[in-house]
This record gives sequence, structure tokens and C-alpha cells, in this order.
Amino acid sequence: MKVLLFGNKHLGARVLDMLLARGHAVTVITADAQNACAVSAARLGVQTIVKANRTPLVAAEIPAGLELVVSAHSHRILPGWVIARAGRGAIGYHPSLLPRFKGRNAIADALAAGVQFTGGTVYHLTGELDGGAAVRAQGRALQRAVAVRRGESAAQIWRRALLPLGVELLTAAVEEFEGA
Repeated sequence: MKVLLFGNKHLGARVLDMLLARGHAVTVITADAQNACAVSAARLGVQTIVKANRTPLVAAEIPAGLELVVSAHSHRILPGWVIARAGRGAIGYHPSLLPRFKGRNAIADALAAGVQFTGGTVYHLTGELDGGAAVRAQGRALQRAVAVRRGESAAQIWRRALLPLGVELLTAAVEEFEGA
């Protein structure tokens, strides 16, 4: 498939590796040339566009024949015209059990609320922040809970559980779209 990855940091880099390993043609749009996703894309020779999240996208940046948009640690809300150009859909990973704890500080917000479990969700991108329905694969929502350990910080739970979960759930979603 022809995939447009809105990726940043280590999650974006790991999802890029997964997409390439599965044989997809990938273009990356990233917010910062120095983050792990951008560095990995450059090392791998993947076409990369560096564009701050608040800078509008233009049609020429979106690949012709685009089949799937994947958002991995991107804080850009995609306009409807970008989502509409993805023939099979547009999906993203969010580190919470949506619809709870939307937004940039989802993990910290969950911890501040005193939850014993948090988790991750792969969802359909819409023009609303973290607003789409969970993607379904094999009849189940791509959403999973993880236990919060006593005294664990947002960064610790991200590294231990939510980052690897994001790769796992996005892989399952991509597999589902490959068969569509």
C-alpha cells in the first residue's frame, strides 16, 4: 500500500520500520527534523517532509494514489480533505482508553485521575481531536488496557507499556487494512 505516516519520535520510527518491513511505500510527514522518526526516515532514504504541526498542509505534499494514513505520535489534526484522499482510511494511535483522556497529556491526566489501568487505542482519524471510533480487527476494537504500577510516572508507563502497545495495535490495524 501507499502509506502516509504522520510520525514523530520513537513511536513514529518504530511504526516506519514496521510499515517498510511489510513492503509498503511510505512518505513521512514529521514536525521536527531532529526527532527519531525523521532521523530514521533520512537514514532509510524515505521521502520526508518536515512541517510544524500548525503549518497547513498543501495538496502537493500528499502522495497521489494514497491508500492509508497512519498517525504515530503526531499532534496534527488532519483536515478532512487529507483523510478523504486515503482510499482505505486514516488511523492513529492514542495512549489512553478512548474516549477517556483525550489530548496531548492523556497519560499524565490518567495518572492524575488515579486510575489503576490505562491503555491505548487505534482509532479512525476525524477532524476532531482523538474523536474517531476505535478501529476494529477480527471483530474486536483495537484497544487494550495496561496496569499502572505504583509510583509510575507518565514517561515510565509510556516506555514500559504504551509505546510497545502502540506498535502492536498499529501493526494489527495495518494488517486489517492490507486485507481490505
